[in-house]
Amino acid sequence: MNFYLYTNIGAGILIMIIFVSALALENFTFKKISLKHLTVISLFAACSAILTGLTYKIPPIFGNIHIALGDWIIFLLGLIFGPLCGVISAICTDTLMAIVLPSNYGYHAGYMFGKCVLAFFGSLVFLTRGEKRILLKVIVLYTVAYILQSLFLNQIWMMSWKGMAAWLDFISKLIKLPISLPIYISITYLSYLPIRKLLENWNNEFVWCFKSEYLNKNLDY
Repeated sequence: MNFYLYTNIGAGILIMIIFVSALALENFTFKKISLKHLTVISLFAACSAILTGLTYKIPPIFGNIHIALGDWIIFLLGLIFGPLCGVISAICTDTLMAIVLPSNYGYHAGYMFGKCVLAFFGSLVFLTRGEKRILLKVIVLYTVAYILQSLFLNQIWMMSWKGMAAWLDFISKLIKLPISLPIYISITYLSYLPIRKLLENWNNEFVWCFKSEYLNKNLDY
């Protein structure tokens, strides 16, 4: 019980840290979040929660290991709309899932932090003004975020009710890694391309993935 409490408190602190970090990358302002942003975030967050729910209706690959169909959307939101929108969407998605799909073992804030990590790492693709090697950056950042979330953090949160037995899933997850990771990355990047096209009529200043175009255009003046 103490471990469950301590890890929840630790996860809550980590969520606050990553939220402040996201806010810092956005120059400590919410001005770039419009009603359109909130509408799109809500839609994608609902889709992520639904797809994650469907995940558990699909037979597992190894033992009780499933492919998480909804988490890639969180990374995509960070990639397109930036760290603040991404982290907010991660918090909203996990909250929605906790209400609609409550766990038999109780709620743990660690899983919310894991989603925040995915969103934050997604935003790092466009942290600089460079538009080169986007696919490579998506591959690297998604891989790092996924390994951190799935192989390490989730095992720690699972120890709250499984104890050291939680690490028995580690081998299965390692086996699943080369199967699931290319699927997540491919879906993310192939979804990013048409969505970016659809957002071209938005103000470039308010879309994170157009950040470099906006900055370069202003530098030209």
